[in-house]
Amino acid sequence: MADRSKHRVAPLPAPTKKGYAYVPCPRSEEVGTELALQLLRSTPYHHEEPATPQKSPPGNHTTNYHITQTSAGGFAHVKEERCGPVLGGGTGPEPEPPQPLVTREPSVSLLRWDRGPATTPAVPTTDHRRRTEPVSLATLQKDCFVIPAHALDRFLPDGVPLPVPPPTPEKGMTTKTAQNSLSILEIADPKLCILAHLMSPLEPIEPILESPLAKPLLRQRAAAAELLNEVAVANTAVGGMLLANMEKNAEFPFISYYVINTTQTDPLLFYNNMRCASLNKFDPKTIRYSAAHTLDLYSEVAMICRPPFNDLAGGPKKSHTSTTGFIISVYKVFEGDDGERFERNWLYWTGARMLYRHLPHTVGMRKIALHKSVASHGDKMYLLVCECANLMDDLSGAAMLVTALRARLCGYTGLYRPIQTF
Repeated sequence: MADRSKHRVAPLPAPTKKGYAYVPCPRSEEVGTELALQLLRSTPYHHEEPATPQKSPPGNHTTNYHITQTSAGGFAHVKEERCGPVLGGGTGPEPEPPQPLVTREPSVSLLRWDRGPATTPAVPTTDHRRRTEPVSLATLQKDCFVIPAHALDRFLPDGVPLPVPPPTPEKGMTTKTAQNSLSILEIADPKLCILAHLMSPLEPIEPILESPLAKPLLRQRAAAAELLNEVAVANTAVGGMLLANMEKNAEFPFISYYVINTTQTDPLLFYNNMRCASLNKFDPKTIRYSAAHTLDLYSEVAMICRPPFNDLAGGPKKSHTSTTGFIISVYKVFEGDDGERFERNWLYWTGARMLYRHLPHTVGMRKIALHKSVASHGDKMYLLVCECANLMDDLSGAAMLVTALRARLCGYTGLYRPIQTF
């Protein structure tokens, strides 16, 4: 009897002149049914037990509905109560049956959203405004990825679903659509290649004879500017710019950035000419200084662009103002470490995700471009170039984020501003 409170059975009535026969609740568990039968057999007054109804599964309602056919040929619902005591014996008014100890009817609706009244779906009319996809970059109003078709399987960020191709008559129409599918817009390949020239600080060949009034940084800037002018006069590049680091004692105080149209200029020939011109311009025998020069060809494998979009085939001069600035990160990995899994997570290890989410809006971020070296063998170089239209107006906010990027101890990150473009 001590365990009776653990089971859903009807309470034991007080001894009266009337006899009660109890039928176990069909919604109770097996243990509760056995205990109810034991209590029924142990009562001093017995009544013929009706057939125990079939137990309904847990969680069903207490009332079952049976469908019967009427004389008119229709169907009607008849309620059949399945719970409660069976009264028998005695005289006098019938007392109210005891209430069940546990009710399974929820006090509140378990639905997350309230369902409205059933309505008939409206049939679209001919004047219904349908959504139209953008037909050019000028009509895009949201940030977007720009990834070449040949690099889509390697540089589409991990976790982003591939675009669902439109149905074709050969494949037939389908009603199953993928969730979070992307909208894709195909644009012409601009056929561009990038050459980046990274320069380390000049160091004197004979430090003992170095004059305290010498300014090697200004001399390096003048030589790099002359080299940029020679390329502009030769008209072998679509555009170019000379970037100067805005910090003191930077690892790369100057970076020359050239945009090459592969349909007009052979990238390999342009690379060889630039390498020879750089060696002649920064000849240690002539200037009495030495520096490390890193020249490499890059392809633009992924971009995060923000509207309004400029012509992707144009040079850098079209979008530059006096407040334009760049956040450039340089990465180098060993040969064979540039796997598909590594490159599909480029948003994380390059810091592009951090720049996109936490860069202040006042700096006017325009695009974040990832460049990968096109060398077939040897170590691989990656350049992450973040262009900001108003970086000089909020330089402190960007500098704080650059400090957070450097805390990862991955690659080199610096703040640059263009000092000469063509």
